[in-house]
Amino acid sequence: MENKLSEAESKGKRKYNVPAVDSAFKILTLLSRKKFNKSNLTEIAKATSLTPTTCYRILQKLEELSIVRYDKGSKRYSLGPYLVVLGERAKENLFDISVILPYLEGLSEQTGLTTFLVNRIGKKRSTILAKVEGEEFGINVSVGRHFSVVDGAYGKCLLAYMDEEESDELLRMNDGLRKLSEQEIIELKKELPTIRKSGYATTFGEYIEGIVGVSAPIFNNGESVEMAIAIIGMTAQLKDQDIEKMGEKIKGVATEISMKLGGYFPQ
Repeated sequence: MENKLSEAESKGKRKYNVPAVDSAFKILTLLSRKKFNKSNLTEIAKATSLTPTTCYRILQKLEELSIVRYDKGSKRYSLGPYLVVLGERAKENLFDISVILPYLEGLSEQTGLTTFLVNRIGKKRSTILAKVEGEEFGINVSVGRHFSVVDGAYGKCLLAYMDEEESDELLRMNDGLRKLSEQEIIELKKELPTIRKSGYATTFGEYIEGIVGVSAPIFNNGESVEMAIAIIGMTAQLKDQDIEKMGEKIKGVATEISMKLGGYFPQ
């Protein structure tokens, strides 16, 4: 049995559906959002499309494990204290973050802008793993905030290094910060080869009005890109030549990080 499992894993066939785990993760993700950080059973069940009975059972178990907290007075649930422990342990074991954080600090110090590290999560989402706020015109970006994998300059970086079939599928879903028109999707697809060639991606107010973003991919030891670093600032305070210089700068930093992490560089 063990040999069969090992063989399946080596072929990348670890696609098992575990509804309770999926549902628990949906609940925790929901409670991590500011809008739902203190929610009652009805709100959680509705937002996660779970039946109240199923939702209640999962919440009871998560509460027992101190992964969620229940306030008897307000009858609302929130994230629990044991997640703090798990988060700290994860940070200690994530070599990537310890390597990357000093680079983010250096970029913020040099540019005065907010820098952050984005990691892809699952098929459709990405999240901010770390950030350093700039002194000049820092923008508030919350660690742990989730986005569509296609959003922003960092989304462009992730899309540029996906298989065309996968990137097309994600663009067809069109569930980002704002809906893209058919023409915008066509233009974005045309831009992806240029991003691969230049080594960085930019946005200028098209995803969030007034915000400019510059991002570069971090290559892991496989052939995919799961992480990107990014700089964000205000469109009113940055010119085209500034963005180009930042693109080259962040590309150089991302290259150094990739080399330290033993990254694979596509030809």
